[in-house]
Amino acid sequence: MKRKDGWTLVEMLAATSCSLVILAALGGFARSQTRFLDRETRRLELRETCRRVLEAITREIRGAGYSPVTGTFDGLHDGLAVAARDHIELRSDLHGTSASDPPDGVLDTDSDERVGFLFNSSRGLVSETIGRQTLPLTVDFVIPVDGFELHYFDACDTEAAPASSALLTPEERARVRRVGVHLDVAQAGIGRVSGDAFSTLRNREQLRCETAE
Repeated sequence: MKRKDGWTLVEMLAATSCSLVILAALGGFARSQTRFLDRETRRLELRETCRRVLEAITREIRGAGYSPVTGTFDGLHDGLAVAARDHIELRSDLHGTSASDPPDGVLDTDSDERVGFLFNSSRGLVSETIGRQTLPLTVDFVIPVDGFELHYFDACDTEAAPASSALLTPEERARVRRVGVHLDVAQAGIGRVSGDAFSTLRNREQLRCETAE
């Protein structure tokens, strides 16, 4: 008997099953790609955070101690005002009484002439202090407990290593020529992004290594 044109029920069921399998596979692939793109986007955000924080810190270190005119502020010795493993304070004579005035040789500690960076290990973030204002540079809990360290080097590239909670003495700070910053930024499910940066204090570039013969 000659078969009529068209699909049998079995053929339709088989075709439908194949289509569903293909659609399920495509859906799984799409979900996988979406998750991958989301992870990569968040990882790029971590890298950008790391780069931005390191750039902000090294820029301020480079300009620390700027003092174009003679006055009560000694930029060579007081530019690096505080030096510890987890925080640093930098000072410069950027302007006079107001931001539009030229440098006057006097430090205004309530302005942007006093800048600091502090790692808060309990909150997992780095903050910047400008005068009396404190501004977070990262969100909470993005930096691991061991994710931020400052290192101080003299002209011979010998590190002056303060204890975890100690400060460099004034004599040790006066010998610092270069500062290194290590930063880790992490997020659950994404991983950890690490960065290191070094910056030489501009007004201490003339310091040279002196070794005993």
